[in-house]
Amino acid sequence: MGGLPAPKESDAVATPPFYFNRMGVRKKKEGKFEMNSNNKFTLIAVMIILFFCFGISNGFSDEQKIDDDKTKKSVEKSRTEDKETSIQGKQKITPGPGEVFMNIGEVVVEAKSETKANIDLPGSVDIIGEDQLRKEVTSNALELLRRIPGFIYRDYGNGGVPNGFTMRGFNSNHGSDNLVTIDGIPINDHFWQEDGAPDFNQLTSEEIESIVVIKGPIDARYGNWGRAGIVNIETRKRGDFLKSYLSLGSWGTRKAYVSFGSEHFDHKFNQVYSAEYYDTDGWRENSEQKRQNAYAKWYYRPFSDIQIGLQTHVYKADWSTGGYITEEQWKDDPRQAFASAQDDGGKKELQEVSLHLDWNIKRDMPLEARLWYKTNKASRWADWGGGQTEMFTKESVLGILANLGYLKNLHSESKIRVDSGFDWRYFDSNYQDWDTDARVRTSVNSNDDYIFNNFGVYLKSNYDMNKYIRLFAGIRHDFFSGNTKNKLTGDKRDMDDYNVTTYKGGIIGNISDRYSVYANIGTTFTLPRKELKYAENHPDVNDLLFREIGVKANPFDWLLLRYAYFYSDEDVVAFVAGDYVSQGKAIRKGHELEINIFPLEGLTVFTALTLDNSKFDGGPNDGNWVTSVPKYIWNTGVQYDSKFGTGARLWYRDVGKWYTDTSNEHNYKGYNTADFTIYHTIADKWTVSLDIKNIFNQKYAEFVGFWSGSNQYMSSNPRGFYVSLRYNM
Repeated sequence: MGGLPAPKESDAVATPPFYFNRMGVRKKKEGKFEMNSNNKFTLIAVMIILFFCFGISNGFSDEQKIDDDKTKKSVEKSRTEDKETSIQGKQKITPGPGEVFMNIGEVVVEAKSETKANIDLPGSVDIIGEDQLRKEVTSNALELLRRIPGFIYRDYGNGGVPNGFTMRGFNSNHGSDNLVTIDGIPINDHFWQEDGAPDFNQLTSEEIESIVVIKGPIDARYGNWGRAGIVNIETRKRGDFLKSYLSLGSWGTRKAYVSFGSEHFDHKFNQVYSAEYYDTDGWRENSEQKRQNAYAKWYYRPFSDIQIGLQTHVYKADWSTGGYITEEQWKDDPRQAFASAQDDGGKKELQEVSLHLDWNIKRDMPLEARLWYKTNKASRWADWGGGQTEMFTKESVLGILANLGYLKNLHSESKIRVDSGFDWRYFDSNYQDWDTDARVRTSVNSNDDYIFNNFGVYLKSNYDMNKYIRLFAGIRHDFFSGNTKNKLTGDKRDMDDYNVTTYKGGIIGNISDRYSVYANIGTTFTLPRKELKYAENHPDVNDLLFREIGVKANPFDWLLLRYAYFYSDEDVVAFVAGDYVSQGKAIRKGHELEINIFPLEGLTVFTALTLDNSKFDGGPNDGNWVTSVPKYIWNTGVQYDSKFGTGARLWYRDVGKWYTDTSNEHNYKGYNTADFTIYHTIADKWTVSLDIKNIFNQKYAEFVGFWSGSNQYMSSNPRGFYVSLRYNM
């Protein structure tokens, strides 16, 4: 599609300039990796602390003698909150004094205290609530993140291929620099399209209750693939309800969804069943898409503080694509498909099952555990100008994780929260590359098996010294191993083992109930991508240092704002003439401002501006901009919800210029679009809405890259109309 793609900046790998990198990884002479002595002591210390935390959490008395009346009141308040946040029952969550996360819509959660523990971090955290999510009309779940400040969605025009997105200066190919979890389980794949790509196509938008976006690698619970940020998604798992959704729109777009939930035995047993069907003819030539998702969830609560769950999910997708077209073709007719793309597209199937345990061992000691197994197989047919090929991937994933928390009230205005845990993921992948003719295989180019293991342990703590200062610290250690087999030749090779330690720290200072300042610092890493980590001549671990400072202010009841400055750097290398050559540092930095105004009851005005200054420092691209990262991102909108059930929203998005190659000789000017929605709720059960996407009919492309001597465009849709009907009982 437009010729063979040139290497992208995102495909470059990085290595530290010294023998030891920031995370203490050392290369053995025979090509293996091992921990140095400092990291061995670090790991031992972490394990000792973990066992110590388990020990003291069981050793603390539930009832301490407290002489101070003020302290007694604080403890009673804590107990009341614990009762409110039992596994049963939903609670609203909004940011209070000293909490720097921001809400987009009302957030309702099952366990308020646990959710607060996950989002109350010393960094920029944004939450989208269910009331906002059910106002959206989307083709896939990733589109919901358009509301997040500093986020850019990159639609590749392939229905079952993970789309890209940009956040905090990372031009993530297929979103691979972001770790994504659904109900606590990571969904990033090892080999489908990109190492670490999360496929949002496998998630139904209407199934989601909340989305939490943590910007930057500031949470010690997460390791590999989380260097730009973390996206935590919670789906609907409880309740007596019947929900349905039907949407019809331009270019033959149809989407239907139904979900049924019921509770039995005095709310001890709950079951939820959901199904989605989506298809569209697409605006562009050869861009048909079909998708089906089905979910079944069962949860049992033998006691008020224990919940055991089983979830199953199947997903199937079939799509065609118009492919990438050159700049000249795009200017002539953005609707046209690439000349050889008539048989391009793909298919994907996924099945998964997971076990969930949530147990409040004591009122101040929650345990969360997940065990899951997933299989998927997918084919992508593409003609890049030299004949059609098929990329086929079959992968199974087995994983388990557990987190034990402990909350201790020290005195009236001081407490500590400690979380310790582990996670393990085992990937068994088969990758094949075929020459094809109209999706019929003619000859095989490669057929390889890959085993990839990742085991991580971590410890994190929040300490409220007093009502003015909260301190954060975290440490994590990851072990990686694996092997590969060439099924065509029979050759086998063990992957060099990697051991990586990362560190997190931060502080929140509460100037008053209305003003808070925060700062954080963290290290993270990226392993060599996909098959590179198995090669004899492979790059080193890419380490990264991230830091951020910010302020959150609520000067008036009708005004809420947050400002942050972020910075990260990494040493980049590229494969040149058979060796890895330094390309200097990639410095990603910028400013982010988010403002919410509530001038009248039911009226919200929102704006967010991100200014990005991501450039290379040193090397052949010294002073050049990092590719595919816009110089600015501006989102603004106004939403009104009347007490009569009628509401409307106008949303405007302006994305600045970005460069499409590392030499900065080619660029795309950016784009701006506006969307309008009007909706009305009838008798609290039925809601009808009209959505107009791209109301000014702008000609634009959300993804533009450079290869084969030209900018390559994936055209975005012109003005589109969608009518939706929702039922909620």
